Amino acid sequence: MGPVLKEIPIAVLFGVFLYMGIASMSGIQMFERIELMFMPVKHHPGVGYVRRVRTFKMHIFTVIQILCLGVLWAVKSTPAALAFPFVLILMVPIRLKVLKYLFTKEELHELDRDEEDTNEAERQEEEDEDEKDFYAQAVMPC
Repeated sequence: MGPVLKEIPIAVLFGVFLYMGIASMSGIQMFERIELMFMPVKHHPGVGYVRRVRTFKMHIFTVIQILCLGVLWAVKSTPAALAFPFVLILMVPIRLKVLKYLFTKEELHELDRDEEDTNEAERQEEEDEDEKDFYAQAVMPC
C-alpha cells in the first residue's frame, strides 16, 4: 500500500482531507451556532437549543466555547504543549462550576445535548406544539 500512496500528489491528499473536514462540520452544533451568530433571528432553525434558549445566552455560550478552543489551541501550539492534558482536564470544572453561574440548568442541558438525545415523548410534544393551529385556538367573541 505504501508505494501506491507515494504516487498520489500531496496536494490531492490535502484536498481530500480538507473536503472531509469541511463536510463533517455540518452536523456539529458548535459550528451551527457560529453560523447563527451571523444570521437574523427570524431565519434561525426550529431546533431545541434555539427554541428553548434565548439568543443572547446561546451566543454567550458559543463565544465561551470558542475562547476555550482558542486556549487549547494556543497551549498546543506553544512549548507549553506538555501541559495540554492538564489544561484539557481543567475545561471540565469550568463547564461544571463556572458556567452554572451564567446559565440555568435547563439552558445548559439544551446547549450540551445531542439532537439524538431527545426521547420519543419530547419529539411527539414538539410535533404537537408545532402543529397547533392559531385560528383553532383563538377565542372568537360571541
